[in-house]
Amino acid sequence: MTEFQIGDTVQIIGAGMTGSVGTVVHRDETRGKYLVRVGGSAQNYYDAEEIELFAPCIPAE
Repeated sequence: MTEFQIGDTVQIIGAGMTGSVGTVVHRDETRGKYLVRVGGSAQNYYDAEEIELFAPCIPAE
């Protein structure tokens, strides 16, 4: 299982909002879920398997 840190930029890959990019703002130790904020007001809890670190596409020169 991947461990994410508060402040990590992640992409949602398996749940509502698939493909959205947000920031980890909290980890619920009891449930083992991460609170991810997308934009200014949308946020939800996700399992580690439902998110991945976001790596922006950088065009080749």
